[in-house]
Amino acid sequence: MRIVLGLAGIALILFVVFDVLWTTLRLAGAGPLTSWVTDLLWRLALRFVPTHRMLAVTGFAIVLFTVTLWIGLDWLGWTLAMNLSPSAVVASQGGQPASLGARAYFAGSLLITVGNNEYRPGGRVWQLVSDVAAANGFTLVSLTITYLLPLVSAVRQRREMSVYVTTLGQNPHDILLRAWNGSGFGRLGDHLLGLTAPMVSLGQGHLAYPVLHCFHSPDWESALAPSLAILDEALTLLGGVAPELRPDPVALYPLRKAIAQLLSTLAEAHVEPEQVPPRPPSLQALREAGIRTVSDGEMERQVAALSKHRRLMLGLIEDEGWQWRDVMVPAGNSRR
Repeated sequence: MRIVLGLAGIALILFVVFDVLWTTLRLAGAGPLTSWVTDLLWRLALRFVPTHRMLAVTGFAIVLFTVTLWIGLDWLGWTLAMNLSPSAVVASQGGQPASLGARAYFAGSLLITVGNNEYRPGGRVWQLVSDVAAANGFTLVSLTITYLLPLVSAVRQRREMSVYVTTLGQNPHDILLRAWNGSGFGRLGDHLLGLTAPMVSLGQGHLAYPVLHCFHSPDWESALAPSLAILDEALTLLGGVAPELRPDPVALYPLRKAIAQLLSTLAEAHVEPEQVPPRPPSLQALREAGIRTVSDGEMERQVAALSKHRRLMLGLIEDEGWQWRDVMVPAGNSRR
């Protein structure tokens, strides 16, 4: 039994190391353990946590739990590995074999590289194993710290971009109506062009930091999902504007592509598209403002071509605990 548990400990160490390296260094999604744990806990939180403010705290706790899980499982693995042989860990005074609890204490002191004077490795082979454990602990702690610090910056970038979008308008129609000057959309194209690079960066940020989706914003104005959907629906509405009135295509197409790339990254990680797309946006408010539009039939064809894209956007809205009405609510109305 001692040997079986010891080999299980070695396998556990290797699995944790693989998961941590995949998550922190590969920059292409989370490792299998991190992905499973964060996705499971987040979906449980969406089901049982009643408010966005509590979701924000819960999401932060999920990230801390994941880091703690890395360290805890690594510690458990080394405790079991140090139990492979009775002489692996012995008392410094007298050389008696250590108990299982003492081996856990010894393994923990190695991982956080503080050492202790009560126990020591029992032989040169176990001295070498202890050095490997100390190196593993130092690497694990270093990777965790260097992973979390840029993660905070990525969270800030999410919030900044969301606030930028909601300052342009509180819903898709509001963005266009605020920019309309009677003959065109003024500097709206410049704003859309300015959002393209941050959108690309945000997509790469979610790829590099897959736990980023757990950082939930309690405020609608700084929440990624509704602001992203507002911006995307505004681009869809611009497709319904008469071609001669639309902003330069160079400002529209790269931004739509960057949004699609972000959604694709999130879909590979955890977001599932809804079965039915949200209700198509209406052109009536634009027409009432004197903005020339395409026919309803042409608009329906454009929206139908975006069905998969919009189903995925709705999936993102639901995955972050919001609803489509938070995207389309009239300007000035309160959001939950």
